[in-house]
Amino acid sequence: MKVFIYIRKVLFLFLCGALSFSYGYGQELPLLPDTIKPLLSDSNLIDELITVGYATGNRSTLSGSVNRVNEGGMNEGLISTPLDALRGRVSGVSIPVGGNSAAALAAVRVRGTTSLTGGNDPLVIIDGVFADLNLLSSIYPADIENFTILKDASETAQYGSRGASGVIEVTTKKGRQGAFSISYDGSFGVEAAYKSLDMLSANGFRKLAEERNIGILDLGNNTDFQDEITRLGLVQNHHIAFGGGSETSSYRASLGFVEREGVIRNTNSRNFTTKLNITQHAFNDLLVFDLGIFGSLLKNAYLNDVQKMFYSAATFNPTFPNHKNMETGSWDQITNASQITNPLAWLEVKDDDSNAHINTHLKLVFNLSKHLMFTAFGSYTYNVIDNARYLPTSVWAHGQAYRGSGKQNLY
Repeated sequence: MKVFIYIRKVLFLFLCGALSFSYGYGQELPLLPDTIKPLLSDSNLIDELITVGYATGNRSTLSGSVNRVNEGGMNEGLISTPLDALRGRVSGVSIPVGGNSAAALAAVRVRGTTSLTGGNDPLVIIDGVFADLNLLSSIYPADIENFTILKDASETAQYGSRGASGVIEVTTKKGRQGAFSISYDGSFGVEAAYKSLDMLSANGFRKLAEERNIGILDLGNNTDFQDEITRLGLVQNHHIAFGGGSETSSYRASLGFVEREGVIRNTNSRNFTTKLNITQHAFNDLLVFDLGIFGSLLKNAYLNDVQKMFYSAATFNPTFPNHKNMETGSWDQITNASQITNPLAWLEVKDDDSNAHINTHLKLVFNLSKHLMFTAFGSYTYNVIDNARYLPTSVWAHGQAYRGSGKQNLY
């Protein structure tokens, strides 16, 4: 059992229940990994073998700045995305927190801001397949073997202009020789807003209006709208993996689920992932066959207008009820107030999207001799993005509805 205390901006998270176990014939069964991990990444090992793009070498033969972060050097605690695992582990790599949104994507900078008009995100390569930060964020962190960060031009030159902002190479876990094994990794946490703006209550509002002889619309209620739009947020991660292998073949498969219900009502993020790797050696290692398949479905529900939501929650008339008008069936509004709308009406706004990824790659290695090999590599990526938005007439004069879809095929 592990207990983590995690404080971020206005959120307090209490995490418990992290558990890891494995099963195998004649193997030791550690229930918990070592809780103390070195602060330095494995890139400090001079003789470590590192593959950079099309070349393989060690630290002493590399001409540029390369950092390797293995599984033992990644962050622990509530890790929902690979970027959380990498944050703060490599000098010169900036991964700020993406915000309090349940699905906020962090902006990653490997070589700082290199362009005023172009993109500054690094090139992401996952198991040899070109990708982006969206696809990287869809991978369950426990499926990642290591990160290799390329930071200067001598190492990123092989990728041309695409590597101008740095390169993040990701290697995922594959099957290993040995008996069948199964492992589970999971965590659960809660988050809550611990502070809000100090505004007048309904009684204080009435008293102040009476003292200053100001006429107000008093509906006879006492509502704290800042409290009404928030809730106790829940965060849970679950991952199960199994695999095994022999001297000539190995396999590994995994399923993952990440869910985060935001502190603001009706905001959430859910990510479902699946991964399969198969490696086969044939003809006395003359041919090595490597197949990888990855799929994910990420669903997000956003807060449409953060500024109007929180501004209205802080300034809306506290004598209004926290439910719809029984006679009209709609939310009571202040018609003579500019940019102030019943904040509970904003909770009916829908701003959702879903992002589905399917990626597969095949690698064939022909070992023609001890010092000569021929490699063939191919990949296919299919990406579908759906988004929908609905604004009712309670927050938008004539209402608004939108639905869009986009597809992408990459070879």
